[in-house]
Amino acid sequence: MGVVEAAIESLNKNKKSILIGAIIYLLPVLYRFITKNSVVPILDTTLVFRHSDSQIIPINLETLGIMFLIPGAVGAVVGTTFLENIFNRRFTGLEKYMARVFGSIVFAFAWTTVQFFGFLFFNPPGPWGSSLWASPDTYARNLLVALLIAPLVPYVIEFIHKMMKRWVHAELNRDLRHVKTPS
Repeated sequence: MGVVEAAIESLNKNKKSILIGAIIYLLPVLYRFITKNSVVPILDTTLVFRHSDSQIIPINLETLGIMFLIPGAVGAVVGTTFLENIFNRRFTGLEKYMARVFGSIVFAFAWTTVQFFGFLFFNPPGPWGSSLWASPDTYARNLLVALLIAPLVPYVIEFIHKMMKRWVHAELNRDLRHVKTPS
């Protein structure tokens, strides 16, 4: 399969993941535009990380969620599908992880490029007065998260999905044992 066909096929196959990620990404943005307030009550809870004694890095829950889900985790899933389409086989183990790292980096780089050009050429103030686009100091952090953490998010989601499936199956079996069948 060619590169273009593999890319189209992987985007088509993962359109649900892309759509869910985009919706999660857009919810805080829509809230800010509707309320004309930059503070999103739950997501703007600030966590403080100390880089050194003199430098404090404030990171809020929205930033963490968006960096992990979009573009990193979605890129990891799409990148895995893309490389599986290119090589015509399923990946497991280290190959799957490396494919997820590849996809995560590619999507993060593409999104960082969009952020950069948006900041450079299209930077009107939002309704609350600050910039709509992320400033250049976040670009390296986007790529670092895409390299280190975002490829692991699909594994966590798969684990949670598997545990929920087991729990639902166990509950259904428990409920069905109590049902008496007519003789």
